[in-house]
Amino acid sequence: MKNQAGTGISVLMSVCAQDHPDFLRASLRSLADQDRSPDEVLLVEDGPLPATLSSVINEFRLVMPLKTVCLRENSGLGAALSEGLGHCSHGLVARMDADDVSLPSRLGRQAREFDLQPELDVLGSFATEFDENSVPGRLRTMPKSHTEILASMWANPIIHSTVMFRKERILGVGGYDPRLRRRQDYELWFRCAEKGLRFANLPEPLLLYRFNEASHRRQPARLAFEQARIGHRGAARQGMPYWKRLACYIPVFRSLFPLRLQHWLYRRLRQFDPRQNVK
Repeated sequence: MKNQAGTGISVLMSVCAQDHPDFLRASLRSLADQDRSPDEVLLVEDGPLPATLSSVINEFRLVMPLKTVCLRENSGLGAALSEGLGHCSHGLVARMDADDVSLPSRLGRQAREFDLQPELDVLGSFATEFDENSVPGRLRTMPKSHTEILASMWANPIIHSTVMFRKERILGVGGYDPRLRRRQDYELWFRCAEKGLRFANLPEPLLLYRFNEASHRRQPARLAFEQARIGHRGAARQGMPYWKRLACYIPVFRSLFPLRLQHWLYRRLRQFDPRQNVK
């Protein structure tokens, strides 16, 4: 389908040596198969890549407007996205992780919502979890309205890889913090909230979000503590009650346990999470 009239869309991604070639292929294929094709896929190579990943990237240069930015060394997601955002050519930017899959209607659905809501700045959606074998799991929901999102900002109520945003508005608040290797989105949303940007989440799954027990390996205690500090400071600046500020430290508590128990605790604590997960 040819692109509809309106603001162009850049898809912002980052890939590093640890990413799985098959997952990256599925991610890029999902973008090539969009009902509303992206005008640009901006892929940041975060450090040197093995030949298996480079081969996948070269494969998709032939089927989509794929542009790469190469970093000489692995700098972390915050630095990669900060660099990549500056190279995006279009007014709307959709985030995408190298192991997730966008459903065919995603870009068109979000672009239409921006046309309908000129005041909107950041738009996410629900997502369906799927595992390393690509077996679909639970529906991951999020608060929908701007007011609900602000009230639950301490819990990071936006799935980063579902997000589309207005590039100039994000650049206007300083963009991604390149010092943060993880949770750069969490910190960014707090700054956006403080500057009065408008949020929303579409109440429908537009992404397959890769999540399983191994996902907790990416958040050891050190990174969990860094996330908690970001949340605590942001919640304090927004004047949130003390229980919300303290709740930001729940991931630190969880990270102290063995991996299997971490995953069990995550599932058990979900009933108290404002980002309600439902079957």
